[in-house]
Amino acid sequence: MSDDTANRDAAAAARAMQDMGLTGFMEQVTQLQDSLGKVADGMSALGESALRQGENCENLAAHIIAIESVLAVMLRHIPLDINDVRAEADRRTKNIDSSSPGGPSVVRQLAEDIVRRSDD
Repeated sequence: MSDDTANRDAAAAARAMQDMGLTGFMEQVTQLQDSLGKVADGMSALGESALRQGENCENLAAHIIAIESVLAVMLRHIPLDINDVRAEADRRTKNIDSSSPGGPSVVRQLAEDIVRRSDD
């Protein structure tokens, strides 16, 4: 097939699409494809962000466990009155809403658990 024939066939196909009203449809499909590409890029960035946050949480958890370990050793050498620990937890959380997921009762329970586990 010569280039001239191919050009005439392409022009005829373009006229047929235009006559059927498919030109606008094809433009919309192209725009939709571009939009889907942008959504895919956004989802990829969101996934990468979630992975970084997971790594940060693991790092934070490691730090907390390390601090608890040091504190447990200190508590073995310097015993504490559990009532003093409860009072301090209450003092430090007095401005936190009691219905909050990390509210005063959770802080108190965690503090008591650290003191109790220092005897392990």
